[in-house]
Amino acid sequence: MASWLFGWGKGKQKQKAYLEDGDSGFHHVSEPSQDHGSFAVSEARKRPEEADRGASRIVKIPSGQYQSLPQFARGLKGFDLSSDSKDCQGRRCIDIETAISTDENDTTAFRPVIQAGSSSESTHLIYEAEMVWMEAKQGAQDCMIFTTTFDLTQGEKQTKVYFPHELTTEVEVAHWINGFRFSTEGGEEEPYECDCWETHLNPKGFMAHASGSKKLERLDVTWIVYKKGKKKVASGTFSTQDIEDREEGEAENTGRVEFPQGQFSSTPTVLVGISQFEIAGGRDLRLNVHAGGVSSTGFTWRLDTWGEDAKGSLQSAEGTWIALGFG
Repeated sequence: MASWLFGWGKGKQKQKAYLEDGDSGFHHVSEPSQDHGSFAVSEARKRPEEADRGASRIVKIPSGQYQSLPQFARGLKGFDLSSDSKDCQGRRCIDIETAISTDENDTTAFRPVIQAGSSSESTHLIYEAEMVWMEAKQGAQDCMIFTTTFDLTQGEKQTKVYFPHELTTEVEVAHWINGFRFSTEGGEEEPYECDCWETHLNPKGFMAHASGSKKLERLDVTWIVYKKGKKKVASGTFSTQDIEDREEGEAENTGRVEFPQGQFSSTPTVLVGISQFEIAGGRDLRLNVHAGGVSSTGFTWRLDTWGEDAKGSLQSAEGTWIALGFG
């Protein structure tokens, strides 16, 4: 079965091993930054000529905001990854992971991590990558966060996610991709393709699904479940498929999301992450999602790839947005 981790209540989320300051090809910023809900590798170092293994930094939690460490939902917001990278076993692959590292004895800070998975000192994967996160109080009755990891090499394409208790109200489900692994061995130009979705939502849980091209070996997904009709909260998706008369494979894509009428009386915070993509293979993997022009009525989105070989390469992509009118 595909594994899933639950981030609700007082239980702790299991943490993967992550790279640290001093590890070859990894960069860390120990000077704390403000919590802006995102972290990019370029905050820790300039774009390198040769790709590396990633970065992390310390982020401060505003004083008095939480009595205990919050739960985190995380996702990928963008990436520029080398198709020539090799893992610790010498296999060619694109393997990226994200994490939020915390210390249960320190409620003042946390550490977002973006790293090459299963890496060694000879791994050269990341030119740039950015992650996004959302926080919620531990034990919050109106927000639950789950993480599923699908091992597609074992045929894992679905798993049941159970709520900690049977729900008595309707909920909304949003998701972000927070990591993945594509094999790039064999020289085949199989596309970089992955997707995830939920079905059979009921008071006890839901079924989580994943799919992708035959090169997709692992997919990590964060699921955010919140009370339907929650004030000052809205979510949804936008996609290249929303664009009328879009030229096939168009590299630069933009559109507008309008919030439900009257949902926000002032400008909310909009968090966006990647939730699906299909990009031509046989090249470096590049994708970025962006939200701008945010107002109380909506925002403008972008889903872009780039580079000399970008033309005609972006078959489809989807972003998931969450708007928060507080904090």
